Amino acid sequence: MKRRGIVVFFIIISGGILGAILGHVLKDIVPILDQGLKVGTDKLNLNLYLFDISFGIHVNITLGAIIGLLLAFLLADVFRRK
Repeated sequence: MKRRGIVVFFIIISGGILGAILGHVLKDIVPILDQGLKVGTDKLNLNLYLFDISFGIHVNITLGAIIGLLLAFLLADVFRRK
């Protein structure tokens, strides 16, 4: 049961990634698919004199990514019910 949840999680994440890529590729034909919001942090630095660690993450939420997430969620739900 736990393994099925991990598979569903990766299906949904890959759907969002594929949707974002498809929206970026089709931005000349359908420009609204690549419009969105960029959420994240700037670079956070931790200097410990022995080593320096930098953290940063950005998530680009576009309409294509949202459509991909929804389609992947529906696909995962259909396969989960079988």
